[in-house]
Amino acid sequence: MKKQIELLQPSDIVYVGIYARVSTEEQAEQGYSIEAQLSTLRSLCNSEQKIVYKEYVDAGISGKTIQKRPAIKSLLSDIEEGKIQEVLVWKLDRISRKMSDLLNIVEHLNKHNVKFRSFSEKDFDTETASGKLSIQMLGVIAEFQRNTIVENVKMGMKQRARNGKWNGGTVLGYDLVEVLTARGKESALQINHIEAELIRKIFRMYAAGQGLKSTANQLNKEGFKTKPGNYFSSVSVKTIINNPIYIGKIRYNVRENWNEKRRKGTNKDPILVNGEHAPIITDDLWEAVQILYKKKAVSTPRKFDGIYLLTGLMRCPQCGASLIAHRINGTLKDGSKVVRRYYVCSNFRNKGSRVCNSNSVKADFAENFVVERIGEVACQPKVLEDIVKKINQARTKDIVPLQKEIASIDKELKTLDIQKQKYFTLYENDVMDKEMLVERMNELKEKYNTLALRKTEAERLLDENQSEPVALHSVRRALSDFNKLLQSSPTDARKTLIQTIVKQISVQKGQKLKGIELEFDEKVTAYFLGTAPSTAKLDGAFAFSKQKSPRFTIII
Repeated sequence: MKKQIELLQPSDIVYVGIYARVSTEEQAEQGYSIEAQLSTLRSLCNSEQKIVYKEYVDAGISGKTIQKRPAIKSLLSDIEEGKIQEVLVWKLDRISRKMSDLLNIVEHLNKHNVKFRSFSEKDFDTETASGKLSIQMLGVIAEFQRNTIVENVKMGMKQRARNGKWNGGTVLGYDLVEVLTARGKESALQINHIEAELIRKIFRMYAAGQGLKSTANQLNKEGFKTKPGNYFSSVSVKTIINNPIYIGKIRYNVRENWNEKRRKGTNKDPILVNGEHAPIITDDLWEAVQILYKKKAVSTPRKFDGIYLLTGLMRCPQCGASLIAHRINGTLKDGSKVVRRYYVCSNFRNKGSRVCNSNSVKADFAENFVVERIGEVACQPKVLEDIVKKINQARTKDIVPLQKEIASIDKELKTLDIQKQKYFTLYENDVMDKEMLVERMNELKEKYNTLALRKTEAERLLDENQSEPVALHSVRRALSDFNKLLQSSPTDARKTLIQTIVKQISVQKGQKLKGIELEFDEKVTAYFLGTAPSTAKLDGAFAFSKQKSPRFTIII
Protein backbone atom coordinates (compact mmCIF):
# COMPACT_ATOMS: atom_id res chain seq x y z
CA MET A 1 0.00 0.00 0.00
CA LYS A 2 2.81 2.42 0.86
CA LYS A 3 4.55 1.71 -2.46
CA GLN A 4 1.32 2.36 -4.36
CA ILE A 5 0.84 5.71 -2.64
CA GLU A 6 4.41 6.72 -3.42
CA LEU A 7 3.75 6.24 -7.16
CA LEU A 8 0.89 8.73 -7.09
CA GLN A 9 1.50 12.21 -8.40
CA PRO A 10 1.09 15.07 -5.87
CA SER A 11 -1.99 16.27 -7.75
CA ASP A 12 -3.59 12.81 -7.36
CA ILE A 13 -3.15 12.58 -3.58
CA VAL A 14 -6.36 13.09 -1.63
CA TYR A 15 -6.07 14.27 1.96
CA VAL A 16 -8.99 13.14 4.11
CA GLY A 17 -10.25 14.57 7.36
CA ILE A 18 -11.85 11.84 9.47
CA TYR A 19 -14.47 13.06 11.90
CA ALA A 20 -15.78 10.92 14.77
CA ARG A 21 -18.13 11.69 17.63
CA VAL A 22 -20.03 9.95 20.41
CA SER A 23 -22.42 11.59 22.81
CA THR A 24 -22.31 10.73 26.52
CA GLU A 25 -25.21 8.29 26.38
CA GLU A 26 -23.81 6.55 23.29
CA GLN A 27 -20.42 5.75 24.78
CA ALA A 28 -21.81 2.68 26.52
CA GLU A 29 -23.07 1.16 23.26
CA GLN A 30 -20.81 -1.57 21.90
CA GLY A 31 -19.60 -1.08 18.34
CA TYR A 32 -20.43 2.63 18.40
CA SER A 33 -17.27 3.85 20.09
CA ILE A 34 -14.70 6.35 18.89
CA GLU A 35 -12.19 3.54 18.35
CA ALA A 36 -14.63 1.59 16.20
CA GLN A 37 -15.47 4.60 14.04
CA LEU A 38 -11.83 5.60 13.51
CA SER A 39 -10.69 2.04 12.77
CA THR A 40 -13.39 1.58 10.12
CA LEU A 41 -12.69 4.90 8.43
CA ARG A 42 -8.90 4.40 8.48
CA SER A 43 -9.31 1.05 6.74
CA LEU A 44 -11.49 2.64 4.06
CA CYS A 45 -8.90 5.35 3.38
CA ASN A 46 -6.13 2.77 3.12
CA SER A 47 -8.12 0.67 0.65
CA GLU A 48 -8.71 3.74 -1.54
CA GLN A 49 -5.07 4.93 -1.31
CA LYS A 50 -6.06 8.17 0.39
CA ILE A 51 -4.05 9.87 3.10
CA VAL A 52 -5.62 10.68 6.47
CA TYR A 53 -4.60 14.29 7.10
CA LYS A 54 -5.99 14.36 10.65
CA GLU A 55 -8.53 12.62 12.88
CA TYR A 56 -10.99 15.05 14.47
CA VAL A 57 -12.64 13.65 17.58
CA ASP A 58 -15.45 15.09 19.71
CA ALA A 59 -15.81 12.67 22.61
CA GLY A 60 -18.82 12.70 24.91
CA ILE A 61 -20.49 15.62 23.11
CA SER A 62 -24.07 15.81 21.84
CA GLY A 63 -24.78 16.30 18.14
CA LYS A 64 -27.52 18.82 18.87
CA THR A 65 -25.28 21.80 18.10
CA ILE A 66 -21.74 22.52 16.90
CA GLN A 67 -21.11 25.44 19.29
CA LYS A 68 -19.35 23.36 21.97
CA ARG A 69 -17.52 20.92 19.69
CA PRO A 70 -13.84 21.93 19.31
CA ALA A 71 -12.99 19.18 16.81
CA ILE A 72 -15.67 20.14 14.28
CA LYS A 73 -14.54 23.77 14.51
CA SER A 74 -10.93 22.69 13.90
CA LEU A 75 -12.09 20.63 10.90
CA LEU A 76 -13.96 23.56 9.35
CA SER A 77 -10.94 25.80 9.91
CA ASP A 78 -8.60 23.36 8.13
CA ILE A 79 -11.09 23.12 5.26
CA GLU A 80 -10.97 26.91 4.86
CA GLU A 81 -7.17 26.74 4.67
CA GLY A 82 -7.28 24.12 1.90
CA LYS A 83 -5.63 21.32 3.89
CA ILE A 84 -8.33 18.73 3.16
CA GLN A 85 -10.01 17.54 -0.04
CA GLU A 86 -12.48 15.11 1.54
CA VAL A 87 -14.39 14.70 4.82
CA LEU A 88 -15.29 11.16 5.90
CA VAL A 89 -17.67 10.16 8.70
CA TRP A 90 -18.94 6.81 9.91
CA LYS A 91 -22.56 7.96 9.77
CA LEU A 92 -24.25 11.18 8.70
CA ASP A 93 -25.62 12.02 12.17
CA ARG A 94 -22.05 12.05 13.54
CA ILE A 95 -21.64 15.49 11.91
CA SER A 96 -24.88 16.84 13.36
CA ARG A 97 -28.37 15.80 14.39
CA LYS A 98 -29.65 19.31 13.74
CA MET A 99 -30.81 19.87 10.18
CA SER A 100 -29.81 23.52 9.91
CA ASP A 101 -26.25 22.83 11.14
CA LEU A 102 -25.89 19.87 8.79
CA LEU A 103 -26.91 21.89 5.73
CA ASN A 104 -24.62 24.78 6.71
CA ILE A 105 -21.66 22.42 7.07
CA VAL A 106 -22.35 20.76 3.70
CA GLU A 107 -22.68 24.18 2.07
CA HIS A 108 -19.35 25.16 3.66
CA LEU A 109 -17.71 22.05 2.20
CA ASN A 110 -19.14 22.69 -1.28
CA LYS A 111 -17.90 26.28 -1.16
CA HIS A 112 -14.33 25.03 -0.65
CA ASN A 113 -14.64 22.11 -3.15
CA VAL A 114 -14.41 19.49 -0.40
CA LYS A 115 -16.19 16.17 -0.89
CA PHE A 116 -18.36 14.82 1.92
CA ARG A 117 -18.83 11.07 2.41
CA SER A 118 -20.54 8.80 4.91
CA PHE A 119 -19.44 5.18 5.41
CA SER A 120 -22.86 3.90 6.51
CA GLU A 121 -25.01 5.69 3.95
CA LYS A 122 -24.53 5.40 0.19
CA ASP A 123 -22.32 7.98 -1.43
CA PHE A 124 -24.13 11.11 -2.53
CA ASP A 125 -22.98 14.06 -4.60
CA THR A 126 -23.82 17.15 -2.57
CA GLU A 127 -23.37 19.36 -5.62
CA THR A 128 -26.31 17.85 -7.51
CA ALA A 129 -30.04 18.34 -6.84
CA SER A 130 -30.57 14.63 -6.16
CA GLY A 131 -27.56 14.50 -3.84
CA LYS A 132 -28.80 17.51 -1.87
CA LEU A 133 -32.23 15.87 -1.59
CA SER A 134 -30.66 12.68 -0.26
CA ILE A 135 -28.66 14.42 2.43
CA GLN A 136 -31.66 16.58 3.40
CA MET A 137 -33.83 13.49 3.79
CA LEU A 138 -31.20 11.74 5.88
CA GLY A 139 -30.74 14.87 7.95
CA VAL A 140 -34.47 15.17 8.55
CA ILE A 141 -34.58 11.54 9.69
CA ALA A 142 -31.62 12.07 12.08
CA GLU A 143 -33.22 15.17 13.60
CA PHE A 144 -36.59 13.41 13.82
CA GLN A 145 -35.02 10.46 15.64
CA ARG A 146 -33.31 12.77 18.12
CA ASN A 147 -36.49 14.78 18.73
CA THR A 148 -38.50 11.57 19.21
CA ILE A 149 -36.02 10.31 21.80
CA VAL A 150 -36.11 13.67 23.60
CA GLU A 151 -39.93 13.72 23.62
CA ASN A 152 -40.15 10.18 24.96
CA VAL A 153 -37.63 10.91 27.70
CA LYS A 154 -39.46 14.12 28.69
CA MET A 155 -42.81 12.31 28.71
CA GLY A 156 -41.44 9.57 30.95
CA MET A 157 -39.87 12.06 33.37
CA LYS A 158 -43.09 14.08 33.60
CA GLN A 159 -45.04 10.94 34.40
CA ARG A 160 -42.54 9.99 37.09
CA ALA A 161 -42.95 13.46 38.61
CA ARG A 162 -46.75 13.17 38.56
CA ASN A 163 -46.35 9.89 40.45
CA GLY A 164 -44.35 11.71 43.13
CA LYS A 165 -40.95 10.37 42.08
CA TRP A 166 -37.75 12.43 42.04
CA ASN A 167 -36.19 13.16 38.63
CA GLY A 168 -33.35 15.46 39.63
CA GLY A 169 -29.83 14.84 40.87
CA THR A 170 -28.41 15.36 44.34
CA VAL A 171 -30.08 17.80 46.73
CA LEU A 172 -28.98 19.00 50.15
CA GLY A 173 -30.90 17.22 52.91
CA TYR A 174 -31.42 13.98 51.02
CA ASP A 175 -29.39 11.10 49.66
CA LEU A 176 -30.23 9.47 46.34
CA VAL A 177 -30.65 5.71 46.90
CA GLU A 178 -31.80 2.75 44.83
CA VAL A 179 -34.96 0.91 45.87
CA LEU A 180 -36.48 -2.29 44.52
CA THR A 181 -39.86 -2.02 42.78
CA ALA A 182 -42.01 -4.35 40.72
CA ARG A 183 -40.24 -3.04 37.58
CA GLY A 184 -36.75 -3.33 39.01
CA LYS A 185 -34.49 -0.72 40.63
CA GLU A 186 -35.47 2.95 40.85
CA SER A 187 -33.84 6.00 42.42
CA ALA A 188 -35.51 7.58 45.45
CA LEU A 189 -34.85 10.26 48.04
CA GLN A 190 -33.87 9.30 51.57
CA ILE A 191 -33.37 11.85 54.36
CA ASN A 192 -29.77 12.53 55.32
CA HIS A 193 -30.30 13.39 58.98
CA ILE A 194 -27.12 15.47 59.36
CA GLU A 195 -27.92 17.58 56.30
CA ALA A 196 -31.59 17.76 57.30
CA GLU A 197 -30.60 19.60 60.48
CA LEU A 198 -28.74 22.14 58.34
CA ILE A 199 -31.85 22.65 56.19
CA ARG A 200 -33.96 23.29 59.29
CA LYS A 201 -31.31 25.72 60.54
CA ILE A 202 -31.44 27.69 57.26
CA PHE A 203 -35.23 27.96 57.34
CA ARG A 204 -35.21 29.03 61.01
CA MET A 205 -32.51 31.67 60.36
CA TYR A 206 -34.50 33.21 57.53
CA ALA A 207 -37.76 33.04 59.48
CA ALA A 208 -36.00 34.89 62.33
CA GLY A 209 -35.33 37.84 60.03
CA GLN A 210 -31.88 37.17 58.54
CA GLY A 211 -31.46 38.01 54.85
CA LEU A 212 -30.07 35.81 52.11
CA LYS A 213 -26.53 37.20 52.24
CA SER A 214 -26.47 37.32 56.03
CA THR A 215 -27.58 33.69 56.20
CA ALA A 216 -24.97 32.59 53.65
CA ASN A 217 -22.23 34.53 55.44
CA GLN A 218 -23.03 32.95 58.81
CA LEU A 219 -23.21 29.44 57.34
CA ASN A 220 -19.79 29.91 55.71
CA LYS A 221 -18.25 31.27 58.92
CA GLU A 222 -19.56 28.25 60.83
CA GLY A 223 -17.97 25.90 58.29
CA PHE A 224 -21.07 24.55 56.55
CA LYS A 225 -20.93 23.60 52.87
CA THR A 226 -23.41 22.89 50.08
CA LYS A 227 -24.01 19.37 48.77
CA PRO A 228 -21.15 19.60 46.22
CA GLY A 229 -18.87 20.95 48.97
CA ASN A 230 -18.92 24.63 47.95
CA TYR A 231 -19.47 27.76 50.02
CA PHE A 232 -23.01 29.03 50.42
CA SER A 233 -24.12 32.08 48.43
CA SER A 234 -27.22 34.26 48.41
CA VAL A 235 -28.47 32.29 45.42
CA SER A 236 -27.99 28.88 47.05
CA VAL A 237 -29.85 30.00 50.18
CA LYS A 238 -32.64 31.44 48.05
CA THR A 239 -32.91 28.16 46.13
CA ILE A 240 -33.23 26.18 49.37
CA ILE A 241 -35.92 28.31 51.05
CA ASN A 242 -38.00 28.27 47.84
CA ASN A 243 -37.77 24.54 47.18
CA PRO A 244 -41.00 22.68 48.13
CA ILE A 245 -39.10 19.39 48.20
CA TYR A 246 -38.47 20.09 51.89
CA ILE A 247 -42.19 19.83 52.73
CA GLY A 248 -42.48 16.52 50.90
CA LYS A 249 -43.54 17.78 47.47
CA ILE A 250 -42.20 17.20 43.98
CA ARG A 251 -41.96 20.24 41.71
CA TYR A 252 -41.02 19.59 38.10
CA ASN A 253 -40.93 21.30 34.73
CA VAL A 254 -40.63 24.82 36.15
CA ARG A 255 -38.71 25.77 33.00
CA GLU A 256 -39.02 24.22 29.57
CA ASN A 257 -36.34 24.00 26.88
CA TRP A 258 -33.71 25.62 29.07
CA ASN A 259 -30.95 25.31 26.46
CA GLU A 260 -32.88 27.42 23.94
CA LYS A 261 -35.11 29.69 26.01
CA ARG A 262 -33.17 29.98 29.29
CA ARG A 263 -35.21 31.93 31.81
CA LYS A 264 -37.76 32.95 29.18
CA GLY A 265 -38.98 29.35 29.08
CA THR A 266 -40.74 29.62 32.46
CA ASN A 267 -43.72 27.26 32.68
CA LYS A 268 -46.77 28.95 34.22
CA ASP A 269 -48.23 25.60 35.26
CA PRO A 270 -45.42 23.32 36.53
CA ILE A 271 -46.05 19.93 38.08
CA LEU A 272 -46.45 20.17 41.87
CA VAL A 273 -47.59 17.02 43.68
CA ASN A 274 -47.03 15.16 46.94
CA GLY A 275 -43.83 13.17 46.69
CA GLU A 276 -42.97 9.70 47.87
CA HIS A 277 -40.18 11.07 50.09
CA ALA A 278 -40.50 12.26 53.67
CA PRO A 279 -40.55 16.03 54.45
CA ILE A 280 -37.80 17.75 56.45
CA ILE A 281 -39.58 20.90 57.66
CA THR A 282 -43.16 21.56 58.78
CA ASP A 283 -45.81 23.25 56.66
CA ASP A 284 -46.06 26.07 59.23
CA LEU A 285 -42.34 26.95 58.96
CA TRP A 286 -42.56 26.77 55.16
CA GLU A 287 -45.52 29.17 55.05
CA ALA A 288 -43.84 31.62 57.44
CA VAL A 289 -40.69 31.71 55.28
CA GLN A 290 -42.66 32.12 52.03
CA ILE A 291 -44.66 35.06 53.42
CA LEU A 292 -41.49 36.75 54.67
CA TYR A 293 -39.66 36.16 51.39
CA LYS A 294 -42.48 37.69 49.34
CA LYS A 295 -42.52 40.79 51.54
CA LYS A 296 -38.76 41.25 51.20
CA ALA A 297 -38.89 40.66 47.46
CA VAL A 298 -41.10 43.74 46.97
CA SER A 299 -38.71 46.69 46.80
CA THR A 300 -38.29 49.94 44.93
CA PRO A 301 -36.32 49.45 41.70
CA ARG A 302 -32.79 50.78 41.97
CA LYS A 303 -31.91 53.56 39.58
CA PHE A 304 -28.37 54.11 38.43
CA ASP A 305 -27.25 55.19 34.98
CA GLY A 306 -23.51 54.63 35.46
CA ILE A 307 -21.66 52.36 33.01
CA TYR A 308 -18.87 50.03 34.11
CA LEU A 309 -16.42 49.70 31.20
CA LEU A 310 -14.45 46.73 32.57
CA THR A 311 -17.23 44.34 33.63
CA GLY A 312 -15.99 40.72 33.51
CA LEU A 313 -12.39 41.62 32.62
CA MET A 314 -10.81 41.61 36.11
CA ARG A 315 -10.45 38.79 38.61
CA CYS A 316 -10.00 38.85 42.35
CA PRO A 317 -6.27 38.55 43.25
CA GLN A 318 -7.19 36.45 46.28
CA CYS A 319 -9.73 33.85 45.08
CA GLY A 320 -9.86 34.30 41.30
CA ALA A 321 -13.57 35.16 41.10
CA SER A 322 -14.75 37.95 38.81
CA LEU A 323 -14.74 41.51 40.06
CA ILE A 324 -18.24 42.88 39.67
CA ALA A 325 -19.81 46.33 39.75
CA HIS A 326 -20.51 47.86 43.15
CA ARG A 327 -21.48 51.37 44.17
CA ILE A 328 -21.72 53.29 47.44
CA ASN A 329 -23.95 56.30 47.99
CA GLY A 330 -22.10 58.95 50.00
CA THR A 331 -22.41 62.54 51.14
CA LEU A 332 -19.76 65.21 50.69
CA LYS A 333 -18.88 67.84 53.29
CA ASP A 334 -21.10 70.39 51.55
CA GLY A 335 -24.07 68.05 51.90
CA SER A 336 -24.27 67.07 48.23
CA LYS A 337 -24.83 63.42 47.30
CA VAL A 338 -22.22 61.39 45.44
CA VAL A 339 -22.05 57.86 44.04
CA ARG A 340 -18.69 56.11 44.33
CA ARG A 341 -18.11 53.26 41.87
CA TYR A 342 -16.01 50.18 42.59
CA TYR A 343 -15.26 46.71 41.27
CA VAL A 344 -15.44 44.16 44.12
CA CYS A 345 -14.98 40.39 44.46
CA SER A 346 -18.18 38.56 43.47
CA ASN A 347 -17.51 35.87 46.09
CA PHE A 348 -17.36 38.51 48.81
CA ARG A 349 -20.49 40.20 47.45
CA ASN A 350 -22.53 36.97 47.26
CA LYS A 351 -21.02 34.73 49.96
CA GLY A 352 -19.56 37.04 52.57
CA SER A 353 -16.21 37.69 54.25
CA ARG A 354 -15.74 34.03 55.25
CA VAL A 355 -15.08 33.20 51.61
CA CYS A 356 -13.07 36.22 50.51
CA ASN A 357 -12.39 39.92 51.09
CA SER A 358 -13.79 42.74 48.99
CA ASN A 359 -10.46 43.43 47.23
CA SER A 360 -12.14 46.46 45.74
CA VAL A 361 -10.72 48.54 42.91
CA LYS A 362 -11.93 52.08 42.26
CA ALA A 363 -13.78 52.07 38.97
CA ASP A 364 -12.55 55.49 37.84
CA PHE A 365 -8.93 54.55 38.58
CA ALA A 366 -9.13 51.19 36.75
CA GLU A 367 -10.93 52.56 33.70
CA ASN A 368 -8.58 55.53 33.33
CA PHE A 369 -5.59 53.21 33.72
CA VAL A 370 -6.74 50.96 30.87
CA VAL A 371 -7.58 53.81 28.49
CA GLU A 372 -4.34 55.69 29.24
CA ARG A 373 -2.16 52.55 29.02
CA ILE A 374 -3.54 51.65 25.59
CA GLY A 375 -2.94 55.22 24.41
CA GLU A 376 0.57 55.21 25.87
CA VAL A 377 1.60 51.99 24.12
CA ALA A 378 0.01 53.07 20.82
CA CYS A 379 2.11 56.23 20.85
CA GLN A 380 5.47 54.63 21.78
CA PRO A 381 6.81 52.42 18.93
CA LYS A 382 9.81 51.14 20.94
CA VAL A 383 7.60 49.83 23.79
CA LEU A 384 5.30 48.13 21.33
CA GLU A 385 8.24 46.63 19.43
CA ASP A 386 9.59 45.02 22.64
CA ILE A 387 6.15 43.64 23.50
CA VAL A 388 5.61 42.02 20.09
CA LYS A 389 9.15 40.58 20.15
CA LYS A 390 8.50 38.87 23.49
CA ILE A 391 5.16 37.48 22.23
CA ASN A 392 6.78 35.87 19.17
CA GLN A 393 9.58 34.40 21.31
CA ALA A 394 7.04 32.91 23.72
CA ARG A 395 5.07 31.34 20.86
CA THR A 396 8.21 29.67 19.54
CA LYS A 397 9.01 28.22 22.98
CA ASP A 398 5.50 26.72 23.25
CA ILE A 399 5.91 24.59 20.11
CA VAL A 400 8.30 21.95 21.49
CA PRO A 401 6.25 21.13 24.65
CA LEU A 402 3.10 20.77 22.53
CA GLN A 403 4.88 18.48 20.06
CA LYS A 404 6.16 16.33 22.94
CA GLU A 405 2.69 16.20 24.49
CA ILE A 406 1.08 15.08 21.21
CA ALA A 407 3.75 12.41 20.76
CA SER A 408 3.18 11.22 24.33
CA ILE A 409 -0.58 11.06 23.77
CA ASP A 410 -0.09 9.05 20.56
CA LYS A 411 2.08 6.60 22.49
CA GLU A 412 -0.57 6.21 25.20
CA LEU A 413 -3.30 5.73 22.58
CA LYS A 414 -1.29 2.92 21.00
CA THR A 415 -0.82 1.34 24.43
CA LEU A 416 -4.59 1.42 24.97
CA ASP A 417 -5.12 -0.28 21.58
CA ILE A 418 -2.70 -3.02 22.62
CA GLN A 419 -4.49 -3.45 25.95
CA LYS A 420 -7.80 -3.74 24.12
CA GLN A 421 -6.48 -6.54 21.93
CA LYS A 422 -5.13 -8.35 25.01
CA TYR A 423 -8.54 -8.22 26.67
CA PHE A 424 -10.19 -9.63 23.54
CA THR A 425 -7.63 -12.44 23.47
CA LEU A 426 -8.30 -13.27 27.13
CA TYR A 427 -12.03 -13.29 26.40
CA GLU A 428 -11.63 -15.58 23.36
CA ASN A 429 -9.54 -17.99 25.46
CA ASP A 430 -12.25 -18.05 28.20
CA VAL A 431 -9.87 -16.48 30.72
CA MET A 432 -12.14 -13.42 31.08
CA ASP A 433 -15.95 -13.45 31.15
CA LYS A 434 -18.17 -11.08 29.16
CA GLU A 435 -19.05 -8.84 32.13
CA MET A 436 -15.41 -8.22 32.96
CA LEU A 437 -14.61 -7.61 29.29
CA VAL A 438 -17.31 -4.93 29.03
CA GLU A 439 -16.11 -3.33 32.25
CA ARG A 440 -12.49 -3.21 31.06
CA MET A 441 -13.50 -1.95 27.61
CA ASN A 442 -15.54 0.87 29.13
CA GLU A 443 -12.53 1.91 31.22
CA LEU A 444 -10.37 1.96 28.10
CA LYS A 445 -13.00 3.97 26.21
CA GLU A 446 -13.06 6.63 28.89
CA LYS A 447 -9.27 6.94 28.89
CA TYR A 448 -9.11 6.91 25.09
CA ASN A 449 -11.76 9.60 24.65
CA THR A 450 -10.12 11.85 27.25
CA LEU A 451 -6.74 11.54 25.52
CA ALA A 452 -8.25 12.06 22.07
CA LEU A 453 -9.99 15.23 23.22
CA ARG A 454 -6.76 16.60 24.72
CA LYS A 455 -4.87 15.71 21.54
CA THR A 456 -7.34 17.71 19.44
CA GLU A 457 -6.87 20.73 21.72
CA ALA A 458 -3.07 20.38 21.71
CA GLU A 459 -3.05 20.16 17.89
CA ARG A 460 -5.17 23.30 17.71
CA LEU A 461 -2.72 25.17 19.98
CA LEU A 462 0.21 23.86 17.94
CA ASP A 463 -1.37 25.11 14.71
CA GLU A 464 -1.85 28.54 16.27
CA ASN A 465 1.75 28.76 17.51
CA GLN A 466 3.16 27.56 14.19
CA SER A 467 1.32 30.26 12.28
CA GLU A 468 2.97 33.42 11.00
CA PRO A 469 4.66 35.62 13.64
CA VAL A 470 2.70 38.55 14.99
CA ALA A 471 3.36 41.47 12.63
CA LEU A 472 4.52 44.63 14.42
CA HIS A 473 3.05 46.97 11.81
CA SER A 474 -0.38 45.32 12.08
CA VAL A 475 -0.47 45.62 15.87
CA ARG A 476 0.81 49.21 15.77
CA ARG A 477 -1.81 50.24 13.24
CA ALA A 478 -4.64 48.40 15.01
CA LEU A 479 -3.75 49.90 18.39
CA SER A 480 -3.39 53.38 16.95
CA ASP A 481 -6.79 53.25 15.21
CA PHE A 482 -8.36 51.61 18.24
CA ASN A 483 -7.06 54.39 20.49
CA LYS A 484 -8.45 57.07 18.16
CA LEU A 485 -11.87 55.42 18.16
CA LEU A 486 -11.75 55.01 21.94
CA GLN A 487 -11.08 58.70 22.49
CA SER A 488 -13.82 59.87 20.12
CA SER A 489 -16.61 57.39 20.98
CA PRO A 490 -19.50 57.90 23.45
CA THR A 491 -19.44 56.00 26.76
CA ASP A 492 -21.57 53.03 25.71
CA ALA A 493 -19.53 52.52 22.53
CA ARG A 494 -16.27 52.80 24.55
CA LYS A 495 -17.40 49.89 26.70
CA THR A 496 -18.07 47.76 23.61
CA LEU A 497 -14.69 48.69 22.14
CA ILE A 498 -12.82 47.74 25.31
CA GLN A 499 -14.75 44.48 25.69
CA THR A 500 -13.85 43.66 22.08
CA ILE A 501 -10.06 43.52 22.40
CA VAL A 502 -9.31 43.41 26.14
CA LYS A 503 -9.21 39.76 27.19
CA GLN A 504 -8.37 40.31 30.86
CA ILE A 505 -6.73 42.74 33.26
CA SER A 506 -4.30 41.44 35.88
CA VAL A 507 -5.11 42.77 39.37
CA GLN A 508 -2.84 42.66 42.42
CA LYS A 509 -3.71 43.34 46.04
CA GLY A 510 -3.84 46.96 47.05
CA GLN A 511 -5.73 48.14 43.95
CA LYS A 512 -2.70 47.60 41.72
CA LEU A 513 -3.20 46.78 38.05
CA LYS A 514 -0.27 44.81 36.65
CA GLY A 515 -1.01 44.29 32.96
CA ILE A 516 -3.66 44.31 30.24
CA GLU A 517 -4.01 41.32 27.92
CA LEU A 518 -5.26 42.36 24.49
CA GLU A 519 -6.69 39.90 21.95
CA PHE A 520 -6.67 40.61 18.22
CA ASP A 521 -7.80 38.83 15.08
CA GLU A 522 -7.92 39.84 11.44
CA LYS A 523 -11.57 40.84 11.45
CA VAL A 524 -11.30 43.07 14.52
CA THR A 525 -8.07 44.61 13.23
CA ALA A 526 -9.65 45.37 9.86
CA TYR A 527 -12.70 46.81 11.54
CA PHE A 528 -10.66 49.38 13.43
CA LEU A 529 -9.40 50.72 10.11
CA GLY A 530 -12.91 51.93 9.31
CA THR A 531 -14.90 54.88 10.55
CA ALA A 532 -16.13 55.67 14.06
CA PRO A 533 -18.27 52.78 15.32
CA SER A 534 -21.68 52.35 16.77
CA THR A 535 -22.26 49.83 19.54
CA ALA A 536 -24.46 47.65 17.34
CA LYS A 537 -21.86 47.41 14.58
CA LEU A 538 -19.11 46.50 16.99
CA ASP A 539 -21.14 43.71 18.54
CA GLY A 540 -21.75 42.19 15.13
CA ALA A 541 -18.14 42.45 14.01
CA PHE A 542 -16.87 40.97 17.26
CA ALA A 543 -19.27 38.01 17.19
CA PHE A 544 -18.29 37.16 13.61
CA SER A 545 -14.57 37.48 14.12
CA LYS A 546 -14.53 35.28 17.19
CA GLN A 547 -15.53 32.31 15.04
CA LYS A 548 -13.67 32.91 11.79
CA SER A 549 -10.23 34.44 12.19
CA PRO A 550 -7.01 33.30 13.91
CA ARG A 551 -6.28 35.23 17.08
CA PHE A 552 -3.20 36.37 18.95
CA THR A 553 -2.73 38.13 22.28
CA ILE A 554 -0.31 40.70 23.62
CA ILE A 555 0.18 41.95 27.18
CA ILE A 556 0.82 45.66 27.68
